[in-house]
Amino acid sequence: MNKIDDTIVAEARIYVSHLLDHKLSKNCLFHTKKHTLEVLRNTEIIAEYSNLKEDDINILRVAALFHDVGYINTYENHEDESAVYAAEFLDSKNVESSVIKQVTDSIMATKMPQNPRNELSRILCDADLMNMTFDDYMEQIDLMRQEWEKIGKARLNTHEFHLNSLKFFKAHQYHSEYGKKVLQPKKEQTELKIKEQVNNNRK
Repeated sequence: MNKIDDTIVAEARIYVSHLLDHKLSKNCLFHTKKHTLEVLRNTEIIAEYSNLKEDDINILRVAALFHDVGYINTYENHEDESAVYAAEFLDSKNVESSVIKQVTDSIMATKMPQNPRNELSRILCDADLMNMTFDDYMEQIDLMRQEWEKIGKARLNTHEFHLNSLKFFKAHQYHSEYGKKVLQPKKEQTELKIKEQVNNNRK
């Protein structure tokens, strides 16, 4: 039985990229391969800040790659499907079951509301929502609004969606040390931008 090495990470990236390129609905405008690779980068940033061992970083890399694969089958509870895809892939590579469980537990922790119970899960959860701190958050989140409309989850105009975002920001908290120290202040700046948009629409 194996740990997750660099070769398995590389093979996982090819496998997931193929699935998202060929099987993901065109209605998924936000949860795309671009988002997955962004979360992968975010995960590496937080993991390195946290001084994780390479074995643990590789667990997180694979969890990040698979965390949204379930969207190719279902929108609601996609994390369950993502965990299955990850487990089947890793099992085919003879990865030991305890390592597979760390990957699937991390994926399941990203389900809203997030509920991470260990350091790896805390890092993946924060990496998944690190975009709340990005300069292009407003553009990214409008893709989410359009995605919700296309898949039939909700039909909200920009103002309504911003109000919804503010509720989400208020309820959300980062879990890792990096999230609390580095991301939280940036997230607060994004929240101010959203409030400004909301107030402008009220005038």
